[in-house]
Amino acid sequence: MRFQHILPRRAWLPLIAAVACRSTTPEIAPSAPPAPGGIAADVAYLAGPAFAGREAGTPGNDSAAVFLARRYQALGLQGAFPEICETGASCGATYFQYFKGQEIGGHNVGSYIRGSDPDLYRQFVVVGAHFDHLGRSPRFALDPDLLSSLRPGADDNASGTAAVLELARRLAANPPARSVLLVHFDAEEWGLIGSRAFALRPPIPASAIVFMLNLDMVGRLRGHDLLIDGSMGDSTSRALADSVTKAMKVPAARSSASAGRSDHVMFALISVPALSLTSGFHSDYHRVTDVASRIDVPGLTRIVDVAEGIVRAAATRNWPAHQSSSSISPR
Repeated sequence: MRFQHILPRRAWLPLIAAVACRSTTPEIAPSAPPAPGGIAADVAYLAGPAFAGREAGTPGNDSAAVFLARRYQALGLQGAFPEICETGASCGATYFQYFKGQEIGGHNVGSYIRGSDPDLYRQFVVVGAHFDHLGRSPRFALDPDLLSSLRPGADDNASGTAAVLELARRLAANPPARSVLLVHFDAEEWGLIGSRAFALRPPIPASAIVFMLNLDMVGRLRGHDLLIDGSMGDSTSRALADSVTKAMKVPAARSSASAGRSDHVMFALISVPALSLTSGFHSDYHRVTDVASRIDVPGLTRIVDVAEGIVRAAATRNWPAHQSSSSISPR
C-alpha cells in the first residue's frame, strides 16, 4: 500500500490501447516458479530474496514481473495487453504494459479469462493488486535508520499478489459470466503510477469495465474484521460486498483508512465502481519486519474466498451504464 505523503472483437485484439513505451520482455533471467504449495508458498517466494523486495525499476521487480507472467502462462491464460512491434503497430498480446512516470517507470502485468455467458463476455470485471514494494530503499520506509536493509513486503503486497494468482487459478477452472482482467500494478508505492497508466490506456474500452476489485495488504486478518473501502462510495458495489460477506459469515467493516492510498482509486476516476479489500495496517508496515512468517494464511485464504464471491456476483449482476472520464492527467 502506498505511503501517504482471447477477446472476440478484432478491435479488442490486440487489446485496444497502445502502451506508453514499446513493449519488450524484461531483460532479466526469469526465476523458476516455486514448487506447488499454494498461496503460502507464493507469498514466501514473492517476499523472498529472489526478488529483493520488488522495488519498481530494479532487477528484482523485473524478475517478479516475469514470474507472474509465467504463472499465467502455466494456467493457459493469454496476456492482456497489446504487443507493439518495431513498426509501431499492434502484433499480438503480451503480459506486460510498460509505462513511464516522471520519477519512475515500470510494467504492469496482466492476463484475462473469457467469460462464460454469450451475452456478457464482452464486459469485464478487473481484479488487481500491486506487486511492487520498497526493496532496499529507505525512501518510503518507516525504519529509515536501517538504511538499505531489505524490506520484503510480505503483506504489502505479496499477500494481495498471491491472492490474485489464486483467484486466477479458481476462475480459470470455472469462468464466471463476464470476462475477468487480472492485473498486477507496478510502482504503486511511488504514487499509484501503474494503475494510473492502466486507467489512461486500458486494454479494452473503459465503458466495458463494470467493476474493479483491489486487494492490498490482505495477509494479517487474525480474527479481525475484513476492511472494505469503496473509492466511489456507491451503494451498488457496497451492497454487493455486504451481501457476500454476510452470506459467507465473514465479519466485515467499511473503512476509509486506505482511501486514496491504493490502486482502486484510479478506477473511480474513470467512473468504474471499485472496492478494495484489506486486513489493515500494522506495526510492520513499510519495515524490514513485514516478513512471510507473520502472514495469517487461513485469514488470507478466507479473504480470497470473499474476493471470489464478490467477483462472481459482480460478473452476473446488472450494473448501470457509465461513461469513462478524462479527468486523469498524465504524470
